Order: sequence, then structure tokens, then C-alpha cells
Amino acid sequence: MHIVYYTTSKTRCRLFICLLIIFLCAAVLFFVCAHSGAARPAAVQSLPLKGKVIVLDPGHGGYDPGVMKNGIEEKEIVLKIAFKLRDYLQAAGARVVMTRESDRDFLDVPAAGPKKQQDMTNRMQIVNAAGPDLFISLHVNAIGSPIWHGAQVFYKTDCTASKEYAEKIQQELRRVLGNTERQIKPGNYYVLNHADSAAVLVECGFLSHPREAQELCEPAYQSKVAWAVYGGILRSFLPEEAAVE
Repeated sequence: MHIVYYTTSKTRCRLFICLLIIFLCAAVLFFVCAHSGAARPAAVQSLPLKGKVIVLDPGHGGYDPGVMKNGIEEKEIVLKIAFKLRDYLQAAGARVVMTRESDRDFLDVPAAGPKKQQDMTNRMQIVNAAGPDLFISLHVNAIGSPIWHGAQVFYKTDCTASKEYAEKIQQELRRVLGNTERQIKPGNYYVLNHADSAAVLVECGFLSHPREAQELCEPAYQSKVAWAVYGGILRSFLPEEAAVE
């Protein structure tokens, strides 16, 4: 028995279109596979801080609350900012070491000798053991007058790299927060003087300024401070034309 197939011009046209679609899909698949090897390095480049080690030191903690104003404690504010900054840095590929992740100090048990000296010595052992590319100590300020406000960065004296980091971070604090015109300064602080690496200390604002104190307690503002510091770090490692918005 013979089976005879009859095709119309319309059927042949549909068959041709189907074959053409199959051919185009195969060509696209081949192109993607052929260039997948070249795409992988771009994924690596999307982590601009990959290979960098950054130590974050939320100041004070435990027995030492830092500055206090109207029930607000420095140690709590800076820890919250540090967590947000850590997340930004890790998302960019950095390895982040935090000196503390809770309300703790660095006293030996039992404490022997001056508490502050012991606390700072043990804190800096953690910092220097990590061998960071950059060490950042986070603080907030408070003075007798309520008129002073604004975040400010201090850098390790006689360290060019520290000064450059500080300038980039201060630029971003001015740009992102929009409420400070402060300039960087060399800082005679224990944590800067005893850091083996480039080091900066960021005063995130003043608890003695009523409006800024309220802002520093707000998660959204804490995120803005962290984002500004992150942006300054990123600009330090990326070409000048790179931008953080």
C-alpha cells in the first residue's frame, strides 16, 4: 500500500518558517556557548573589592559606652553603622573583620591594670593580626555646645595612604549626607598610632547636636553614613572615573 502526501504552497511556507526558526535558535545557542568563557571574567570584575581586607572597629563597647547624650550611647550607634558598612563591603567582595559584633569590651578576665589601656591594646591586636589593607574606627562625637555638627574623618599621621583614604571618605560624607563641610585632619589617636596598616577614624556626627543626634538614631540615616564611607573606600580602589550613586 502506498501513501501519497500532498502539500500546498501554504504548507511548504509554514515548514520553511519553522526550519528557519530552528536554525536561528541553534545559531544563537552556539554564539552564547562560544562566548561564555569571555563572560566569566566580567562577573569577577563586578566585585571591585575582591581580595581586599578591611577591619572595622565600632568604638567602645561593654563597660565603656563612649559619649552619651539623652540616653543615647555611642557604642550602640557605631555598632549599627558598622553592620551596615560591613554588608556593603562584603557585597563588593571584601573580606571584612570586625573587632566586635556585640556590646563587648576587650578586657582580660579578671581585668588587671588600667581598663582602657588593656582594652585598646587587645583591640589593636585583633586589627593588626588581620593584616588589613585599611583599618576604619567608627565613632560619634559630643561636646558641651549644641551648635557643632557634621561627620569628619581623621587619618593616621605621616601616612600618605591614610590621608588619601580619608579624603575620599570625607568627600562622600559631604556629598551623600549633605550636612557637613568639614575637612579631614591628622588624628593623634591610639587606634591610629598603633595600626600597622593605613588607618582612618570616622566621627559620624555629634550627639550633642539635637537634630543630628535624632538622625544618628534612625536606621535610614545610619545606612546613609555607611554608604558614604563605603563609597569613599570604593573610590580609593577604583579608577577616578568610577562613580557610586
